[in-house]
Amino acid sequence: MCTGTLASLLQSCEMNEDSLNPDITTFPFDIDLSKPEYSSLAVIGGAVYANNPDGNNGNDIIIIRLEQDRFLTVTSICTHQGCSVNLPSSDKPTLFCPCHFAEFSPLTGEVLVQPKLGTASTLPVFRNEFDKSGNKLTVYLPGNG
Repeated sequence: MCTGTLASLLQSCEMNEDSLNPDITTFPFDIDLSKPEYSSLAVIGGAVYANNPDGNNGNDIIIIRLEQDRFLTVTSICTHQGCSVNLPSSDKPTLFCPCHFAEFSPLTGEVLVQPKLGTASTLPVFRNEFDKSGNKLTVYLPGNG
């Protein structure tokens, strides 16, 4: 487990150790943001689905550009009953689950509106690093299991 100040944590933690949950091994998923399928991430507020079959149990992740150099990366699977969550849109600016109408924050993944029946929890957030010079985003995904 990594210990120390935030600066030393960021510099000294191994790449395969999740800083939020060090008991989970993560795998880097490199995304070239210059590819056409990621063009909507060129603007702040842009969002896309991405997939690495070796991570997140093969489920899509959602990537949202929050600031010029900051992204939110969360699972696309609703924590209520496992349905796929929709990307934010002009009609619905939240991460919306069409199965039971739960809504999640596009800034944090936190639950904003609980489903009609039952409860949901915050969407799992995946650590990421942005290489501005290479226009590459690395997302650290849990393995399949």
